[in-house]
Amino acid sequence: MRIAGAVLLVAAAVACGQDDLRVEFRHLYTFGSRQGIHPNNLLSRRPLIAALGRGEHPWGLGYPVAVTTDFRNRLWITDSATCSVHVFDKKAGAYREIRRVGGVPLEQPSGIAADAQGRVYLADSGNGGVFVFDEKGEYDRMLVKPGKEILEKPTAVALSENGRTVYVADPPRNVVVAFNQEGEVNLTIQLPPELSEPSAISVADNQIYVLGNRQHKVLVFSSAGLPRGERRWDDIPFPSAIAYDGRNRRLLVADPRWAVVQVFDEAGRNVGVFGQLGEGVDQVERVDSLYAGRNGLIYLVDSHDGKVLVFGESRSR
Repeated sequence: MRIAGAVLLVAAAVACGQDDLRVEFRHLYTFGSRQGIHPNNLLSRRPLIAALGRGEHPWGLGYPVAVTTDFRNRLWITDSATCSVHVFDKKAGAYREIRRVGGVPLEQPSGIAADAQGRVYLADSGNGGVFVFDEKGEYDRMLVKPGKEILEKPTAVALSENGRTVYVADPPRNVVVAFNQEGEVNLTIQLPPELSEPSAISVADNQIYVLGNRQHKVLVFSSAGLPRGERRWDDIPFPSAIAYDGRNRRLLVADPRWAVVQVFDEAGRNVGVFGQLGEGVDQVERVDSLYAGRNGLIYLVDSHDGKVLVFGESRSR
């Protein structure tokens, strides 16, 4: 396992002229890149297979969709191209790949989220199921059974702040469905036509932020599903990803024009921007998904380049 050297990639934004609001991040390492972190067993086998044109992915990740970390800081990456979930334990230098859950083969793993107790919730947009893993990382149960037609193509997953409610986006029906821990539907939020194809959900202060993939709008709903308005940013007309950093109470918004992430505080002030456009191990072509871990790290998913970049804050306020 190799780790790319930390590279400072910062373009700090100073809000209201106050230096103490500045937040800076630096690149720490990358998963799924030749110069980054990838399963050791791929080093000799998969590059050769890829060179022979047999469709394998040389560095482990094919088309990563979403990421989360559990309470042991293991990184879970859903991958629709490999029809699997990659689990990296960087501290232990361990890796495993999940292709079946509860006897059901994964088809198109998509959204994923973890609660404070370490349980991981996985949605599969191919079979329509939502699966739960326990705090040890082992399969526990089905929250939503495949083939039940409760969800058509579930994508993004988010949890309420108390962890009791699981929000799942279902783009074909243009809804967000709220499940309790028994898999019962508590609420269905019918999204308006201008917010079609929900691609990201984030929960902040018991409000649900939903990003629509087609119009790239972000609408806010109450926990009861009532509309609470739209979030806009003058310099980000078409956000490609959002995530709420609950640890620092900041909202992260991806700007696809420059392949950067802008950081906003609770007052809506821009307090930083990081990332860099390019093909290097510490660069991205596009930010397709964002995740802010409880460990204080920020994860950027570049689906088309098959990699996940990890950033850490380099200077506190």
